[in-house]
Amino acid sequence: MILETPTRKISFPRRPLLMGIVNINDDSFSGDGSLDPKKALEQARQQIKEGADIIDIGAESARTNREAISVEEEVRRLRSFLDNWVRVRDETKAIDCEQISPSLLSVNTWRPEVVEQILGPEIDLLNDMSALPDDRNARLCAQHRVPLLIMHSVGQPKVSHTHKRWRDLMGSMVQFFEEKIATAKSAGLKSTQIVIDPGLDFAKQKDDNLLVLRELKKIKSFGCPVLLPISRKTIIGDVLDLPDPCERDPGTVALLTQGILKGAHIFRVHNVRACWETLKVISPFQGRLRIILNLAISADGKISTTGNSPAHFTSKADLERLLEIRKQADAILIGRATLEADQMTMTVEGKAPWRCVISKEGKFDQSHPFFHTDGGPRHLIVSSTTETPELPAIIHRTDLSGFLRKLKNNPDINTLLCEGGGSLARKLFELNLIDEINLTWAPHTLFGGKDAPTITGLCGDFLPSSRHYELARMTSHQNDEVFLTYYKSQLES
Repeated sequence: MILETPTRKISFPRRPLLMGIVNINDDSFSGDGSLDPKKALEQARQQIKEGADIIDIGAESARTNREAISVEEEVRRLRSFLDNWVRVRDETKAIDCEQISPSLLSVNTWRPEVVEQILGPEIDLLNDMSALPDDRNARLCAQHRVPLLIMHSVGQPKVSHTHKRWRDLMGSMVQFFEEKIATAKSAGLKSTQIVIDPGLDFAKQKDDNLLVLRELKKIKSFGCPVLLPISRKTIIGDVLDLPDPCERDPGTVALLTQGILKGAHIFRVHNVRACWETLKVISPFQGRLRIILNLAISADGKISTTGNSPAHFTSKADLERLLEIRKQADAILIGRATLEADQMTMTVEGKAPWRCVISKEGKFDQSHPFFHTDGGPRHLIVSSTTETPELPAIIHRTDLSGFLRKLKNNPDINTLLCEGGGSLARKLFELNLIDEINLTWAPHTLFGGKDAPTITGLCGDFLPSSRHYELARMTSHQNDEVFLTYYKSQLES
């Protein structure tokens, strides 16, 4: 499943996205809004620091006991934020490597008269609570290549629908999304540019909301990312008897957990930090092994010389970057040739990850420092039946795929870091298992040699064209090295 914004493609499954709420108004139901654009921008900055993948700005409260503001006033409030958003976004660092960075921007509005004035290159999503009564917003999104969020509701926004009673809520919701998705596609949007939202609390009572949370799979069948607006909702107040929305954050975390278990993809929240911490705790239990590749390449794209000499051709800053990446890993994997060429021990300060080396024949040098340096259990993956010398390590008689299955079934191993060499990286690429690539490009070094190894092991031998990665971050260092991070993507054929 893909969410395609104007600047990137986000592939699911992955860690769910957090959408932080920023209200540019003074009548938000949770009391956290402000008409001061500087305060709104600072709130957005803080939410990015706390783990928000998306910032959702809205200039008008959805409360039904408030008059709608004018189109001109809504545009003015939004523009005061948009004029400074890119600067704030670009200067605020992500909290971890799984956070979308730079963060995305969603605009929460429903009137086409507003949408046509504010859609621009800085906007990544239109959060439309109108229930798409016609195709005007969809056409505007298609023109700007901006994805559209379609929320389930009935009637006009800003009008109370507490009287609504459902005979078959989920059946009606499925029919609603069938019709609205068709409308959006007819207007020019692709399936990868549509997000759906079951609209908790909108024309729904407590039991309706609980039903939606129990039966979320019925709308997941559309193949679009599902957003759950769970934050400080009335349902939480009803269950816990908490009239003050600001006291509902623990209940929000409970709904977040239920949503994760039911497979929602995006969560719209006020308290980003609490929800990010919840995601960090729950993610290891989701049963998916995340694989990161880290390599350094020369100016001509080589990872070492024709003689496979040690690859210490990058700076101290690159080594420090590698050590930071290692801290994410529960296991580190390299090939035997890389182990010997670089005299690696694969240690991580303060951690004891599995240190894994793969070798077809199992011909290891018993005197290698790897076998005499503490730093986590040693695992050797040997596919041949050739006798292996007695070594202080656990030996797995299997191939790469078999070992990866073992890791996936181990609840303590959630992130695997591969540090080369090229042949091992190629096998992981061929299996389509690499989620993230970290490259250090060193323009100060030229290796040359047609037989020198590359990131995919062989020069001139290419991977299938179905392997796609998107540049997520690029930073330059003072010694002219460039640090690059790519995330896995999938493109429509």
